[in-house]
Amino acid sequence: MSSIVVMPKKNVKVRVFVDYRKLNVATVTDAFPLPFVDGVLDAVVGHEIYNFLDGFTGYNQIRMHLDDQEKTTFVTEWGMFVVVVMMFGLKTATTTFQRVIMEIFSECIPAFMQVFLDDFAVYSWRTNHFEHPRLCLERCWQGRIQRNAYLG
Repeated sequence: MSSIVVMPKKNVKVRVFVDYRKLNVATVTDAFPLPFVDGVLDAVVGHEIYNFLDGFTGYNQIRMHLDDQEKTTFVTEWGMFVVVVMMFGLKTATTTFQRVIMEIFSECIPAFMQVFLDDFAVYSWRTNHFEHPRLCLERCWQGRIQRNAYLG
């Protein structure tokens, strides 16, 4: 049984914190490599124009596999809840998110985009200033279908 803390938010909603340490111990490690920050910076440096994007809600836009949803179930005074999207704090959340992002933007990386977890850098020259961000946003939109079907 995992510890649960329920905290009120400013907008009358509540935020639930679940201690997934016991689940993480039993979870198989995902060996997908995370990028090195210095490699990302080396690839980006020297271009004329940069666009920086933040995928701050990316984790909870990836659906959990149906077989794994029951493993993240928790009980509160309001009832039992099943987690249906990737939660921050799960052992494989970071690598799963990185894998999904790398797949979605595979046509852009490393030609004119670098990704480090939920931070995206799109770089270009004046001649293709509008083309590269447009391509990345198109891939992001198309990726909505991919990431929603990725684990579920």
